Amino acid sequence: MIVKDSLDFCSMVDYVAVVDANDEKGEEFDKRARFYYDNVNVVLLRFGCHAKYSLYTCDDFREAYKYWICSIKFQRCGRQVTSTGLSNGGTLINGARYFHDVCTAPFPTLPSMEIKTDGGAVTTTTECREAVSGRHRTCLSLCEDVVRKCPYVLNFQCPSTETRFFSTDIAVCNKLNRTKNPDRPDKPWPGTFAST
Repeated sequence: MIVKDSLDFCSMVDYVAVVDANDEKGEEFDKRARFYYDNVNVVLLRFGCHAKYSLYTCDDFREAYKYWICSIKFQRCGRQVTSTGLSNGGTLINGARYFHDVCTAPFPTLPSMEIKTDGGAVTTTTECREAVSGRHRTCLSLCEDVVRKCPYVLNFQCPSTETRFFSTDIAVCNKLNRTKNPDRPDKPWPGTFAST
């Protein structure tokens, strides 16, 4: 599990995430997310954020992009059971029990992955099947929020349908488990979470 506020850039990540075996705490993924963010910020500086381009500002775009890139780099993994009275294992996180018996189907094209839990790490070369067994695709609505707030010069686009990496199913997609924005609590969670 990535501990809340343990990452410098993606501080909002506080769930069981798929990380590389050589990056136990997700620090390299965090640096990579920051790298992508900084590259986009260079383009924004050239664009000139003083020019009004929509109802949103460059700061609104930066915030939406940060959540999107962090949800991409830190894929949530582990099936969740909302009852906390279970005694058959799992990890209790924010009042919900997560199980890590999630990667069962052989998938030879994936490299070894390490699933971090508070009980240690499990390295596997298997595929996490979405929702029922583990890996959660990023909510397409997080991408749509970036598009909505993006200056036209970036021409940021999202897929128009579900893909291997994005889901429109709000019940199972990775929305970083938030209803409020931790960086700006006075603002509602970015995005409307498209329905299926």
